[in-house]
Amino acid sequence: MEKIIPHFGAINLALPEEYNEATYLVDGREIDLSLAFFNAFPGEDGITEFSAVKDLDPAVLDRVAGFMEQLDSKIARAHAACVADFHAGGVVRETYVDHHLEEFSPEELAALIDGTDAALPVEERMLATLHLSHVGLHPMPDDSDASFAMFDFTFGEDLTNYVVAVKFAEDGTIQGVDVES
Repeated sequence: MEKIIPHFGAINLALPEEYNEATYLVDGREIDLSLAFFNAFPGEDGITEFSAVKDLDPAVLDRVAGFMEQLDSKIARAHAACVADFHAGGVVRETYVDHHLEEFSPEELAALIDGTDAALPVEERMLATLHLSHVGLHPMPDDSDASFAMFDFTFGEDLTNYVVAVKFAEDGTIQGVDVES
């Protein structure tokens, strides 16, 4: 039996691919989408290990499909969370923008903020260039408390290995905004 997931197509319930990929166009940019199915369990050394899922519960795919049907609104909420975090002096400002302001060469910075509102402070001009690059869904059938979805924002993969990760719970609430590499 298969279930159609928006943007990913048919997923086989009996033996789903562990990792599924697709692309989606956002503001003229192609972003990567990923959908991973795995079980997490404690390993012998205390480190979490993962195994492929077999016989996927159709309810898991129903939840994924529902989430993906609202992808545009989730993208808007994730971006708004980045902006709010920046203005609150959170990790977007203190860790991401300020770090890159120190690290970028004058030429890189000029290229990054070219085309933004020159009347704004440079940090806000940098914020204006932050864009979505990847959405990863991790519906954990093992009832893990891990994030259901993560939206990665960047200045550009060619400029940095760091992303601002906005994490969503399965019910669509935002769990947090972090900087990751």
